[in-house]
Amino acid sequence: MDVNTIVGLANNVLSLAPKIIDLSRVEANMDALEMNMETVSARKADISSQLEQDERRPGKKRKREVDRWMQRAGSLEDQVHELGRKVRDGHFLSRLILAYQVSGLATKVDKLHEKGRFDTGLTLDVKPARGYELQPGELVGQASQTKMDEIWDCLMNEEVLQVGVWGQAGVGKTFLAKHIHDQIVQDCSRFDGACLVTVSQSGTVGTIQTEIANYLELDLTKVGCVYWGARLKAALQGRRLLFILDDVGKYYSLKEVGIALGRNGCKLIVTSRSRDVCEQMNCHELVHVATPPEEISQGLEAEV
Repeated sequence: MDVNTIVGLANNVLSLAPKIIDLSRVEANMDALEMNMETVSARKADISSQLEQDERRPGKKRKREVDRWMQRAGSLEDQVHELGRKVRDGHFLSRLILAYQVSGLATKVDKLHEKGRFDTGLTLDVKPARGYELQPGELVGQASQTKMDEIWDCLMNEEVLQVGVWGQAGVGKTFLAKHIHDQIVQDCSRFDGACLVTVSQSGTVGTIQTEIANYLELDLTKVGCVYWGARLKAALQGRRLLFILDDVGKYYSLKEVGIALGRNGCKLIVTSRSRDVCEQMNCHELVHVATPPEEISQGLEAEV
């Protein structure tokens, strides 16, 4: 072997030395990147848990920047996982090429980590919806207005938490209840809104809970039905809503349903064909509707 050949081989070895060092750095940098990503992923999990708790409270909505951060974190998790696989499984030259990708991704993860503090909180305060107007039609006749005023006066009495409206089928109990509902939804500083649930004679606690959850835009499917009452009660903390259980045919436990009433909180109207049912539901005031349907509303369809 001549001198030139030996010199050439020596130069090749020397030129490979920094590349070998670079390869070692690529692997070390990849390890560091994966550790940083684990920290970001842990932060993502913590934020997700906190959001789940915060959004159970009324009037709370996650910030858009938080949503974007969570999406970005999920995307980077996939990218880091894939890049780590390539670095470990690739040959010598391919890993050297991947060095630039490792460096670039590390910078992105560091920036995402920094932006994940959210010092001003994860959610915004939003005004809860008061509900949709039912628009039952025009009240006609002095008798209907008198009954409407009677029910309203009971609701405005801070000592009265439950009002029972009873009378035979077709006298206009539901119609009056809908007018009360819409008056609350339109503008009433005493309440945050109103929710009417048609219970029917064959209703169940579960159907009532589902209707209320729909009004609150609350997903009950994430917990077993045995926890629905507790979940609703937690969601109603601090709310001042009027609940109307319409066409109630038997006694229901409000505690089981998840409705908690209070002087500065929620109130309840029960409509029923039976006075006894209203009394069993512990209605503090009873309003008897005996007015013929034609005096309640023009064109009112007979209610059940």
